[in-house]
Amino acid sequence: MEITSGGTPGPRLADHLAVLDNNVYGSLTDAPPARELAEMFVRAGWRARASSWTDYEVKHEWACIELMEPRIFSGVVEPSRTEELGAVLAGFGLRYSIELWSEDRTTLVRELTG
Repeated sequence: MEITSGGTPGPRLADHLAVLDNNVYGSLTDAPPARELAEMFVRAGWRARASSWTDYEVKHEWACIELMEPRIFSGVVEPSRTEELGAVLAGFGLRYSIELWSEDRTTLVRELTG
């Protein structure tokens, strides 16, 4: 599926998450370029759009993350679904590191690797 600046269809981020600052940060080891990665999310039912020349935003009802070069990401995830984000990345065959931070970004709440 082609990703345009207007985005692709898919679930929208829940309103209560849309107002939060970033709470999730991570890296992807040996991942394809951000565009290819965004296309993988689209095929899995996520919404995606180009957010710059090289970066892509992918959204679901429970997460909105910015895929940036070189293979890093940041955004918002429903804290109770952090492991699900890891499962999505693992399902793509990717190695990842995820940090979940408190809403005020002062406390590291959880770290996941896979």
